[in-house]
Amino acid sequence: MSDEKLISKKDVLRETGISYGQLYRWKRKGLIPEGWFVRKSTFTGQETFFPEDRILERIRQILELKDDHALDDLATAIGRRIEAKLQIAASRLERLGWTDDALRSACGVASGSSDALGLEQALCLGVLSQLRAKARDEELTLARRTLGSVSPQSLSDGDPAHASMLFLLRKRVATTAVSAEVSTVVIGPRTTVFDPELAVVDTIDLRAVLEKLQLDLAQEAP
Repeated sequence: MSDEKLISKKDVLRETGISYGQLYRWKRKGLIPEGWFVRKSTFTGQETFFPEDRILERIRQILELKDDHALDDLATAIGRRIEAKLQIAASRLERLGWTDDALRSACGVASGSSDALGLEQALCLGVLSQLRAKARDEELTLARRTLGSVSPQSLSDGDPAHASMLFLLRKRVATTAVSAEVSTVVIGPRTTVFDPELAVVDTIDLRAVLEKLQLDLAQEAP
């Protein structure tokens, strides 16, 4: 989130026309993730900010759907809409800069495929596109296998206690005869603690990847 443009709570309310009460009611219902509420110090004291593109898009979705769905059902409705948006051709993801031949191969997507991708494949492509700057080929394969245990829909619930971070770890193992570096990939909450001998090579926020992918798709005409 550190690279995203932020918008203040006051500006969110002004731009969307919603009330303070609506904003925090939607937060309690899990429609707006807890992690999007960012407290920052300003010259007037502590203020709340949000990732601008994501909060405005999410509020637009809520306002569009709220007349047809009960408040308790909106999270499911939004999740289904996200999934529908991700049923897209690999060529469209490539046009958006999310994939190429190497990434498709790493995620088991046929090169040049025009078939619609599922949510799991789209998430894999998004995560590996960020991870490969620091990961070796075999570590990308390890990450893909580990991602198979994650339900992408669970990442949309906004509960920070859920496992939503992917960690790429390495450990140097040495004996009298040989020295080697062992890699592992772990998916857990942001607060996961590791053996100090494990070096954290990279950390990927899975929920942020999924949300950014959805936003890019929503902003591009089909």
